Amino acid sequence: MVDDAIAPAKWASRLRRRNAELPVNRFEMRMRKVLLGVGVAILAGVLTVSYQVSRGNSDLKQVLAKPLVKQELVPTVFSGSSSYVYDNVIYVLGGSGDSLRRRFAKAAELYKQGLAKKILMNSDDMLMEYSPSIGRNLSHNEWATGKLAGFGVKEEDIEFVVVEDVLWGTFSEAKTLSNVVSRRGYGSLILVSSDYHTARVWYSFSKLMRRHNVNLYIYPVKDDPTTYMLLQELIKLACYRVFL
Repeated sequence: MVDDAIAPAKWASRLRRRNAELPVNRFEMRMRKVLLGVGVAILAGVLTVSYQVSRGNSDLKQVLAKPLVKQELVPTVFSGSSSYVYDNVIYVLGGSGDSLRRRFAKAAELYKQGLAKKILMNSDDMLMEYSPSIGRNLSHNEWATGKLAGFGVKEEDIEFVVVEDVLWGTFSEAKTLSNVVSRRGYGSLILVSSDYHTARVWYSFSKLMRRHNVNLYIYPVKDDPTTYMLLQELIKLACYRVFL
């Protein structure tokens, strides 16, 4: 009788222990997937580098960059429509000086084509190049405004958005912009970034834009990353797909 009475309590205790272990097990499974994805990316990089060395292949970068590039262009039927222009916004992803110059040129081109009325970008307090006319280094925002204005964008159509600085930089930009676009009621968001960065940008933004009724487009800008940078981006993309 005593054993029969204790049995249910033992089973209940085992069940509680099992349930308590489930989150840990799920986390371990996710970590295994991450490590597998990173391992595959690293292995792919090693194999391609080995192939280049053994065959003298000069187009290694093209092989590595191919899965990293995403393009989704605005349908030409909408170009020049005044109602469409005011319903759209362009966002330039953050980056380094040289890459940003190229991205600004593309964003200004789209702006002048009439695809959007306003260009947004990440606000940054870092210092850029020295300006002899004002006797100090330009802030990032001053520098960016000057470059875009030089490409023919009106200063009143340039706006900086504060993005929270967290571990997942591109995903943070996607999270901030999805809220901005939804709050302001934009109909379309046009993204501009370096070509080898666009797959990760598209993955992040499309994941967060699902809940909003917003059309999403992306324009890759030709860049010149090193082989190491491409391998890094492959690993980052693999981590994004597993973690996010």
